[in-house]
Amino acid sequence: MPLPIVPTLAALAVVLTATGLHAQPPAAPAAPAPPSCRADLDSLAQRIAADYAGVQLEIVGPRRLAYDRALDSLRASADRRAPDGCFPVLNALTASFADPHLFVFQSTRIDSAEARRRREAVPVLALDEAAVRRDLARRAARLDPIEGIWYDGPLRLAVVPEPGAPRGRYAAVVLVSDSTSWPVGAVRARFTRRPDGAYDADVSTRDYGRRTLVGRIHKRLMLRLSPGIWGKAYPVAPTDRGLLDSTDVHRATFVLRGGTAIVSIPSHDPTYRGALDTLLATHATALQGAERLIVDLRGNEGGSSWMTNGLLPYLRSARRRPTPFDSGDAVMLASPDQQAYARRAFGPDTSRFVRTLLERMRAHPGELVPLRDPADPRDDASPDTLVVGPPRVGVLIDRGTVSAAEVLVLDALRSERATVFGEPTAGALDYQSVNVVPIAAAERRWYLGYPTITARASLPAGGMRGRGIAPDVRVDWARVADPIGWVDAALRR
Repeated sequence: MPLPIVPTLAALAVVLTATGLHAQPPAAPAAPAPPSCRADLDSLAQRIAADYAGVQLEIVGPRRLAYDRALDSLRASADRRAPDGCFPVLNALTASFADPHLFVFQSTRIDSAEARRRREAVPVLALDEAAVRRDLARRAARLDPIEGIWYDGPLRLAVVPEPGAPRGRYAAVVLVSDSTSWPVGAVRARFTRRPDGAYDADVSTRDYGRRTLVGRIHKRLMLRLSPGIWGKAYPVAPTDRGLLDSTDVHRATFVLRGGTAIVSIPSHDPTYRGALDTLLATHATALQGAERLIVDLRGNEGGSSWMTNGLLPYLRSARRRPTPFDSGDAVMLASPDQQAYARRAFGPDTSRFVRTLLERMRAHPGELVPLRDPADPRDDASPDTLVVGPPRVGVLIDRGTVSAAEVLVLDALRSERATVFGEPTAGALDYQSVNVVPIAAAERRWYLGYPTITARASLPAGGMRGRGIAPDVRVDWARVADPIGWVDAALRR
């Protein structure tokens, strides 16, 4: 099956460019008035029905009636909204499917006049990092998890209670800027704490575009803002040190604690495959000689599953255990968007695989067709022969472990030497491999991201969406002071 891709920021840039779209296209002549919110919602619903197999497989019977009623309610809401304020309505529609691979991507393109207006309106707070650290240390026992010093590449921010705002509101203030247009002290983002522990976020880009996002903190160190991750620089518990790269939060890290090797992987973004391979090669002697290996996948944003191929010999065993998700053949919903995706993702029509796939799609429009040519012999995976490293392996997961990271989790569950600890994953492998398309020909503010490949035509039976992949050992990480130490002790036993 082709490798799953989730909407990491780098992956979206590649997808948008490959489709002839651009998240930040060059300035253009004045465009006609944007479509109404109601028109955008109807276009989005039509595009989802045409391209997303989950509608055909799961929106049936009583759920079809409930879906239609919910869509009518959203239409009434859309009628009351201006075009630029339509995102919450569009997002509510995609979120109703509870599929991490189905989403509305927000373009941040604005003209120079609007960028200038926003720049002039940004509040500036006089903050000094040393003073912020002193205040955080003074209030250490009662800090909200989001309070602290965070970084995103060269950008460094202090997240503090927003002055004059109600409790639970926070401002991200620039301490070190990543752009000359953002001065130190400028408020780059705002967060509002939600009852479920997540945060509603209003985040500005370098060029003063804005995205409405949901932020979630994983392993006390990572603020996931899909797309994007911030890393926490301060305060950090001693037991959590070394689990994030201090420069680029996406990079994997290696730590050796006694006889235990720890590999922390925040992202499967294929951009970082070379860095992971170098890390594994640099520490190969330590990895192969360690008594135990811990692989930390908490909060992993996904990307491409082949990104961690270099780690597989340290994870797999010669014999395999079965998982509940091992059966079934992948299918694709036949649509014009899907045909274009197949040509772009799988190669030219001269490839027999692509040629026969396109033939099946053209012959069965609107239907699910096998991804693999039924006439081809099945290529069953051969047993694993390269097995190196410690005899005991622990893998840490949580509800933020998504997509390509879940492929690695399944590899761990199949291994006789690995134990998976934590909470169920996000459950994003029923529908995989994201494509991004405009919701309508005249619309350049919102795009639909949808999964192109369906794991099996029998879904939702035997699927993981809404449930995730269950660990071998369930652990509520919020109740564990030292997750790495806890797993290490469990492996020793």
